[in-house]
Amino acid sequence: MRAEAGDQGRARVAQGLAFLSLLLMGFLVVAQLRAGRKVLEASEVRTRNLYALAIMLRREREVRGRLEAEVAQLRAQLGQYERAQAEGQSIAASLRAQVEQLRLALGLVRVTGPGVVVRISAPKNLPPQGPLFVQYQDLVAIVNELWAAGAEAMAVNGQRITATSGFSQVGGTILVNLQRLAPPYEIAAIGDPATLEGALTIRGGLVEGLRGLGLEIRVERRDRLELPPYGGAFEFRYARPGK
Repeated sequence: MRAEAGDQGRARVAQGLAFLSLLLMGFLVVAQLRAGRKVLEASEVRTRNLYALAIMLRREREVRGRLEAEVAQLRAQLGQYERAQAEGQSIAASLRAQVEQLRLALGLVRVTGPGVVVRISAPKNLPPQGPLFVQYQDLVAIVNELWAAGAEAMAVNGQRITATSGFSQVGGTILVNLQRLAPPYEIAAIGDPATLEGALTIRGGLVEGLRGLGLEIRVERRDRLELPPYGGAFEFRYARPGK
């Protein structure tokens, strides 16, 4: 009986150990399966993250490419605008220079420079309105002589002489640009002083002839003259630009 009881005890112990072993093996299998699932899930997460990063990187590259293309286009446009501005400034500067030259040629600006001053008067012992007095033709003759000698600008008693300036006379009063002049008459001309003086004082020339008539004429060189601008208006009733 004792032998049978011992055998039964050992059998129960063996069964307990076997149960524990099976239980432990089951636990290990479950743990292994769970660990494998976590590894797979982690691998899948990493794979998804890499794929998402790759997509983001590609999109960023595409956006960067478009931005670089836009920057290049804007730089090209900026270059065109800068060239157009420079050309426009050059054209504007050229036009301004041409306008200033035209204003200078028309006598619309104040000018300075060297030249001569010619003073013309009747003899002092005769009244200004006496039998011998200065005629407007005398002034016209001197002005034309100075133009022919290379004068670049001229004024008579402060009246700027232009291409449309007119000389006339009412009684003993000379008018220039429709303005009355009082004697003595002074013609200021800008140009080379030696050339202008030589053209007037040449032997047998205009000044010598006027002096022979009894007029008093004096020619002086000046290092600097200042002539006022023309103050009148230009009006063309018949002249029109040609086609």
